[in-house]
Amino acid sequence: MTLHTITQSIRTRITLWHLGVLVLTLGAYVLSTQMFLWHQLTLELKTNLQEEAEEVVKLFLKLAPDGHFVWRGHQEDTKQKYWIAISHLDGVLVYRNFTQTDFNLPPASLIATDQKRTFYTLHLADNRKLLMMQEVRKIEGVDVVIRVGRTTERVVEEMGHLFLVQILFFPLVLLLAWAGGYFMAGRVLSPLQKIIARMKTISADRLHERLPVENADDELGHLSLTFNHLLGKLDHSFKQMQQFTGDASHELRTPLSAMHSVGEMALRTPMGVDEYQETIASMLEEVDKMNRLVSDLLALARSDSDMVKPVLEKLEFGRVIEEETARLAVLAEEKNQQLSVEIKQSCPVCLDRNIFRQAFANILYNAIQYSPEAATIQILVDKAEDNCFVNIVDSGPGIAPEHQERIFDRFYRVDKVRSRDTGGSGLGLAIAKWAVKIHGGHIELVSTAGKGSTFRICLPEQHQGKCPPSFSLTEAELS
Repeated sequence: MTLHTITQSIRTRITLWHLGVLVLTLGAYVLSTQMFLWHQLTLELKTNLQEEAEEVVKLFLKLAPDGHFVWRGHQEDTKQKYWIAISHLDGVLVYRNFTQTDFNLPPASLIATDQKRTFYTLHLADNRKLLMMQEVRKIEGVDVVIRVGRTTERVVEEMGHLFLVQILFFPLVLLLAWAGGYFMAGRVLSPLQKIIARMKTISADRLHERLPVENADDELGHLSLTFNHLLGKLDHSFKQMQQFTGDASHELRTPLSAMHSVGEMALRTPMGVDEYQETIASMLEEVDKMNRLVSDLLALARSDSDMVKPVLEKLEFGRVIEEETARLAVLAEEKNQQLSVEIKQSCPVCLDRNIFRQAFANILYNAIQYSPEAATIQILVDKAEDNCFVNIVDSGPGIAPEHQERIFDRFYRVDKVRSRDTGGSGLGLAIAKWAVKIHGGHIELVSTAGKGSTFRICLPEQHQGKCPPSFSLTEAELS
């Protein structure tokens, strides 16, 4: 395993991100503690300088008769820790416990009397730093300048000690963080390993299996649920495809078998001209059934592949229904049936006429086929709320409730023998459902066994001046 492969691991990347954040946090912590310690130690040092100045005033200064202060202690009294210089405002030095070569002290005459207390830093000859406090005090009516200083060595030492401890502790913290982060990342991602292992076992013949879901509320749970949903859709699609292939093969085999049987009989049995013509007519009838079946299969295949994109135009719904009804009137006349069209309200819709024709024609064709001789088929156009609809009411045998949910499935027939006798393939209503949905509409069914059926095609009313652009089957969300 190469370094590149290791760093591409999600577990490693999570750990590295964790360490990166920790390094930044620790760096900020070290910086803030150093700044805080420097501030506190400097503040403490300034307080000590002020206290030392108070002690100097109380214990060692004495006002002489000539109006000048004199030092009444010994030089060693303040030599150990502090640098002390006391002078008058005119520069006359009262006392100091250091040599002039230690550092250059600013003349007292340059000190402004309105600055009661100030702090500044001086550099000693040995490169040490001296924090100096100076203040002007009025003692027994006389102004004096008191300067007290101390090196910052203790501040530097304390900060150095703390920094050393932090630096020594830093690698240990990072090591523990790496181990802990890597372990926790592994624990968190362990369900992902189970998901990967299960996914490797799922093949086309095992789409019924599902991924484990340990916690449906976290991200991995959402991933598993989403993938399980996808597997469910794939499983359903595969089953539909297998059923579709089997049903299509069966439907094609039926007319082919009939043609084969009729042809064999014609070859075996001597016939007259009339009998041969009847045989040929029977074979042509089976060919017509196959043509219709192939056309329906082609339409469904195109719809499944998202190849159909309707070209919409704004049309008057009632006029479209009248024209399409007139096209099928000849089929009703063969059974002495009446097609009664009633348009109650004008209702504009956006249609692709050729696609919508497949929906309306298939439903009306079924109404004609299943209604008895001399029956009246009612066609009503109206609108409700924002929908235009057409009701197709027949007087056929009706559809029992247990069949109504599946009536729009492909190759589904309520009466299989009767459907084949009338030339139906079981695909008409499936095509009708697709053709309506691709226009953003839906089909409703109200039927009672023995009392006929009412199919309602609902489409959205078009209020705007122009139709929207053409949309695909996927955009219509027809799943």
